[in-house]
Amino acid sequence: MTDGAEAAVLFEADGHVARITLNRPHAMNALDTAAREPLLEAMTRVHEDPGIRVGILTGAGGRAFSAGADLKEWARPDSPGFSGGSAQDALAKEPGDEFFTIRVAKPLIAAIDGYCLAGGLELALACDLRIATPASSFGLPEVQRGFPPGGGGVQRLVRAISLAPAMEMLLTGERIDAETALRWGLVSRLVPSEELLATATDLAERIAANAPLATRVVKELALASPDQPLGQALQLGSVLRWIVGQTPEAQEGPRAFARGDG
Repeated sequence: MTDGAEAAVLFEADGHVARITLNRPHAMNALDTAAREPLLEAMTRVHEDPGIRVGILTGAGGRAFSAGADLKEWARPDSPGFSGGSAQDALAKEPGDEFFTIRVAKPLIAAIDGYCLAGGLELALACDLRIATPASSFGLPEVQRGFPPGGGGVQRLVRAISLAPAMEMLLTGERIDAETALRWGLVSRLVPSEELLATATDLAERIAANAPLATRVVKELALASPDQPLGQALQLGSVLRWIVGQTPEAQEGPRAFARGDG
């Protein structure tokens, strides 16, 4: 993770918003092994830095968010594959050991322009919000290459959109265009390419302006609730709301409203 122009992953923070940029435009921002560690470091920094409230993830070059794993690297005789290691290593891996599954408590926005495929879509699905340009396309084509999607692609896609369109994408491996992605709910809005980062930054700043602890709790509840019975989800929400209500952050909110501050 560096600010250098040749780095595979760029990181910059402005106020409470951080931007992570996949910086391999010559390779459609394909994710090679050299990108793994700096991307993991960047995601970890968003998670741990108390000054950062929202992260934006995007790709350089305007042609691709990311076209997925670098298959040229995979094809080398000495390559263990993008995930690396043996089958035993894969079984022993803990959730959060790689950037697809790292637990980031703060909101993440994927700003997508161009191809968002395979590992690229899996990375976007790990974000909480996805906005895109009309030229973008989306897909999990791994079945066309001989292996199932990894990085939580299957598991997150069936949670992000309805089962029928998700199964169509998963079983055919075919791409969908931006309008279809919007209609199916895979992205929340489409904006012109030249407005993408400004729109993502504006959205991030609006989120960052809210109470940070309340925002993190809302994200936690939104992610946990679909896997819980309604009664249990409501109970969890009540407990977390009570806990947050004991904090100075929550107690100041009504006072500020009463004073006419917001």
